[in-house]
Amino acid sequence: MQNDTFQHRMITLWVSVFTLFLCINCENTTEESTLTFVSFPDFFNFDIPEPWPQYEEAIDYFLKQVQSENPKFVLVDGDMVGGRWWDSPQCVAINGAIYFSGWARRMDNYGLTYYTAIGDHELGDDPWPKEKRALIPHFEKAYTDHLKMPLNGPENKKGLSYFVREGDLLLITVETFEVVNDSMRIQVAGEQLDWVEQTLTAHQDAKFKIVQGHVGLWGTLNARSSSQLMLEEGKESDFYKTLVTHGVDAYFAGEFHDVTVLEDQGIWQIVHGSSWGRKIVNTQDYLVGQIEGNKLHLTLKRIYMNAEGAFMWNVNKPRGPREKVTIDPKTLKEGPEITGTLTISIENGVKTYSNISGYFAKAKLKSK
Repeated sequence: MQNDTFQHRMITLWVSVFTLFLCINCENTTEESTLTFVSFPDFFNFDIPEPWPQYEEAIDYFLKQVQSENPKFVLVDGDMVGGRWWDSPQCVAINGAIYFSGWARRMDNYGLTYYTAIGDHELGDDPWPKEKRALIPHFEKAYTDHLKMPLNGPENKKGLSYFVREGDLLLITVETFEVVNDSMRIQVAGEQLDWVEQTLTAHQDAKFKIVQGHVGLWGTLNARSSSQLMLEEGKESDFYKTLVTHGVDAYFAGEFHDVTVLEDQGIWQIVHGSSWGRKIVNTQDYLVGQIEGNKLHLTLKRIYMNAEGAFMWNVNKPRGPREKVTIDPKTLKEGPEITGTLTISIENGVKTYSNISGYFAKAKLKSK
């Protein structure tokens, strides 16, 4: 009888241990199937020294908000700096070391893994006369040397175009600027376009596919203090057609320092971001993405801020950003404002959309 009781207890113990093992693995599986990221293009759009005392409280507030989202990584789609360093190769090298390194230190100080795209400011800011075009290799070298993006892109754009695969997400970053026959073109073409297609084909098993590039692709986009650069040929370009063919879910862009969402053929173009130090650009808009199983949740959020004081000097731009930026009392009191939501679901290869509000709801109305 005692032996039967002992055996019963041992069986009960092993069942308990096995159940605990299954629960732990279930919890780990749930964690592994959830991925969060945050996107905020055009941060800062000017040469902001690190540190700059009259910006630090606002920067701290914003980056702590980003931290609170618990992202695996953040996306910053171009125009991290002012970049008007076109006086000489030495000017590019020195200022690149100062401002790219300072920008990267800010991300590192908050423990943020970042994936950036190259914008027009990283190439000296538009337009590009002959003298500036000659410096493009130096601008690109400063960017790659100090930001150190992945080197898995096309041979002619190592560290400028690249992909990241995180579980069910494929992220492709492109450089939307090409020097062709000694002129600057706003396009994704040639070797880079071939690489984009090959990468999408190789990762066709990814449930969700996102591409980030600095300029807008199509449509009428809201803009504040922006050159409003757009991809040549828009929806008629081979680049856009490639994204459609391979079922890309979203394209993230900066450049416009405002928010516009448009949808076409299953691609959500999400233009968002900011420009620090301009009175007219009084919000920092950012996007939170979360993959949860077969669902991709997207949430646009807004922080109000104020630019004050005289103009801060920037290289070749005396009327640079305002010398002081503060977070608006409305945001300090209420926190970030949600300005749009969307959930993309995939079941048996079919996409459906739900939880549509704000900017995303406006996009669906415009696409009808």
